[in-house]
Order: sequence, then C-alpha cells, then structure tokens
Amino acid sequence: MLGSNSADTAGNRIKARTKDEFFARYGQWSAEAKAAYDPDGTTDLATMVSRANDDFGQAEPARFAANAFAANGSPVYLYMFSYVPTAMRQQARAGSPHGGDVPFAFGMLGGGRGGAPTPEDLAVSRIAQSYWVNFARTGDPNGPGLPTWPRHVARKDQILTFRPDGSVGAGPDIRKARLDVTEKATESGKRADP
Repeated sequence: MLGSNSADTAGNRIKARTKDEFFARYGQWSAEAKAAYDPDGTTDLATMVSRANDDFGQAEPARFAANAFAANGSPVYLYMFSYVPTAMRQQARAGSPHGGDVPFAFGMLGGGRGGAPTPEDLAVSRIAQSYWVNFARTGDPNGPGLPTWPRHVARKDQILTFRPDGSVGAGPDIRKARLDVTEKATESGKRADP
C-alpha cells in the first residue's frame, strides 16, 4: 500500500518565474507538460508549480514504486488522499497536505486546529482504518462493506481515491498526464532544478 495526498508538496524542487521557464524544465517534453499542466492556457503559474511539486516529490515516485513492486509480482495498492478535515478546509484549499492521511489511517483525529472532527471526518477515518488494518492482517486492504480497491497494474493507472466530499472509490488517476510527463523528465536525469 502506498500513495500520496492531493496537495502533497514536500519541498519546493520545481521553481519557475514564468510559464516558459516552467515548461523549459521538461525539455523535449515541454509540449506534453503544457498539455498536462496548462491545457487551455489559463492555469496560473503558482498552481502549476504547486502541482508539479506534488507530482515530482510524492505522486510520481509513489506510482514509480508501485510499478516496480507490481513488476516483481507483488500485490500493490495505490491511493490518493484528497479529503481534508471539515475544520481545516479554509486553510487547506489546495487539498490534503503531506501527512494529511496519517491521522485518518491511524484513528488519531482530535480536536486540535479548527475543532473536533465531524461525523463525516470520522466516517472517512473508519474507512481508512479498515483498509490499513485489512492490509496489515492479510496483505489485501479489501474487506466487507468497503469499496473495492483494485491491485495496481502498471499503465492502467487505476487508483483508490479518498475524495474531497468524503466518498471513496477506485478509478482512473486524474493526474495521469502530469505523472507521465514528470516520469519522462525524471528518467532523463532532471531530478532537481539547477
């Protein structure tokens, strides 16, 4: 089991002062990066940089590791955690930050910043805990009453998503195009900005 969060920026590896500078870092895949990060030309640079940092720092490496384990025949389950506790939604508008999944998976929601967890927060936590416990017990997160979490198959890009609205389900990874171009740029040796 591995994955990342929807606003999982762990560091600021991608830096750019302009969109042209941003796309230039993808080298020969700059047109593909533009199609993935700014398809209609209206995405602001800060959002593009934030998404690229999420992708470069967490999401693409998680998918890379999942693909490697799957290639060895290991059962792999990939997730994206996009749920933000109700009390934190104004502060975390970009999505679930790095580590935002941990209190849900380990049942550690408290009355800290912003107040006590809501029934919706607790319901998401129960689902996350069930998956994690099932996986620890059997090597498979699936169980009675849970949405099916498919095994990861490289290039199918199916992922279990803990959605912003509290629902959980598997489907195509909405970040696929971004992760594909990030993988290409990473494999070409661009692991950090100059």
